[in-house]
Amino acid sequence: MNPDFAIYAVHTGFWCAFGVTLLVRAPASSPGSGPLPASVPASGPPVTAPFSRAMLAFHMLAFGLMYFGVGNAVVPNRVPTWFTGQRIAGALVIAGGAALACWALVYFQSWRFRAQLEAGHALATGGPFAFVRHPIYAALDLLALGTAIWVPIPTVWIAFVLMVVGSDLRGRAEDRLLTQTFGAEYRDYQKRTRRFVPGLY
Repeated sequence: MNPDFAIYAVHTGFWCAFGVTLLVRAPASSPGSGPLPASVPASGPPVTAPFSRAMLAFHMLAFGLMYFGVGNAVVPNRVPTWFTGQRIAGALVIAGGAALACWALVYFQSWRFRAQLEAGHALATGGPFAFVRHPIYAALDLLALGTAIWVPIPTVWIAFVLMVVGSDLRGRAEDRLLTQTFGAEYRDYQKRTRRFVPGLY
């Protein structure tokens, strides 16, 4: 039996954890959806970052390439072995990404798939957001990294690079949008909190 088919179970676990957390998270009463800040309009249309659809599509391209590469290596049983325990290491990285994503979703009730602010959107700076500004994108990067460790072929590593680029583009777009909305409060938050890697970037 091909042991690398287990990667599909690990990915299913990641997406099930993400989806279930998104569905059953607590009602809008967490720090991420608290009282409306003065800098956010109480009503009116949502404010969306420019090119948010294009950046989301770029991220989807990375996912498509990643799963294409996984299928081409796993199904014909051609996953190369780089080091002993690479499958365990990859699974642990993916699990870490799932935990980070779930923590962020539980803490922050205002998260949206696109870089968009709606009435009632509050600034989250606690929980995982105290360590990185964009923990959900960081979680997706961990998913891609763990996959590349498990299935170390060029296609999957290219997908990982594209995933990181897509996360960075979306994170920068959200930074600009949040700076426009929250002003000095968000700039202060940026100074003390890195975008994706605590203390580094």
